[in-house]
Amino acid sequence: MIQETKKGWTPNRTLALVLGIVFLILGLVGFITPTENSTGVRAILGIFDSDTFQNVFLLITGLLGLVAAFTGWSVLFNRVFGVVYTLVGLLGLIPALYFPVYGNDNGRFLGLTHLSVADHILDIVLGLLALALGFYLIQRSNSRRKAAAI
Repeated sequence: MIQETKKGWTPNRTLALVLGIVFLILGLVGFITPTENSTGVRAILGIFDSDTFQNVFLLITGLLGLVAAFTGWSVLFNRVFGVVYTLVGLLGLIPALYFPVYGNDNGRFLGLTHLSVADHILDIVLGLLALALGFYLIQRSNSRRKAAAI
């Protein structure tokens, strides 16, 4: 017999689902967006730089978000997502971390992928949101439960 999950849609679970869907869509759209130049850079919606490495990374992030939303791991997903994406967003603002690959390419972040300012802003905003929900809401709800038990 299949057991139905009775868990409610907490803010952490909702965020993990939304992030999963958004990043899955961004990864898929990145593969079908035509390249802009010979370096293989694509511009998703005309503002987010993308290449094959980043599209795969976005797809993996999206799948992990969906899995986390439906398996009870949404808090951990939001915490890890928040740390990783906030760090990537902030480190991406340091020009010394971009390594030119060939020609007049502006460089790839850590030699792996192209990122734009819009990518950094999105990563920082979503990372901080995930950190806030992943850490703050859990501590707040735990302190309410402790206060109610007293």
